Amino acid sequence: MELQEATLGQDKWFAEGSQAENEVEKYYNAWGKDYEDSVKSWDYDAPEKAAALLKKYMQVDGTVCDAGCGSGLTGEALNASGFKSVVGFDLSPDFAAVAKEKGVYEDVHIVNMHEKPFCYSDNQFANLICIGTLTYVQNVPDVVREFARIAKPGGMVIFSHRTDMIDDEFTGELEAIKADKVLEEVLVSDPKPYLPGNKDFSDKIKIVYYAYRVL
Repeated sequence: MELQEATLGQDKWFAEGSQAENEVEKYYNAWGKDYEDSVKSWDYDAPEKAAALLKKYMQVDGTVCDAGCGSGLTGEALNASGFKSVVGFDLSPDFAAVAKEKGVYEDVHIVNMHEKPFCYSDNQFANLICIGTLTYVQNVPDVVREFARIAKPGGMVIFSHRTDMIDDEFTGELEAIKADKVLEEVLVSDPKPYLPGNKDFSDKIKIVYYAYRVL
């Protein structure tokens, strides 16, 4: 798919998303440093909301993993909320470099969430947060299981997902994770605004915040 720079962030691709990692990486690398100006102009506040959820429910101190950190907006929100030990990872080397430059991460790695297991040991992080990323991931429940593997027992796994990508199958797979005693549900929010200032999202596409505790 050829990307038209003038419409980055507002075209059909952005609204529909993709799970093809080469396409996702190309798109976001092309969007580059204009990304933050775009999403902020659309009243994007998911990083702040997610950081507040982690602060509310956290029981285990230690390093937070920011999965799919992008340019570092969630890392900045975590840092502003008092989380000073944060490690990020992202598919895009260009975005990872931007995130690292912000000085809110101890380190930022290149990780493809389609390739499992991730390059982290069991129980490596105290908590994990993944915001605005799972649109681009195949088999989200399998990735959530991997999130639980690299987080410590008692730690939080918090992620967001778009309402247009939540169906009975997805919900059933999350229920199976709970039934397997991998995660305990703490919160599944009502649908919340995602990009209210973007014409393709507005009131049509919202997000749900999921907060789980690792068992």
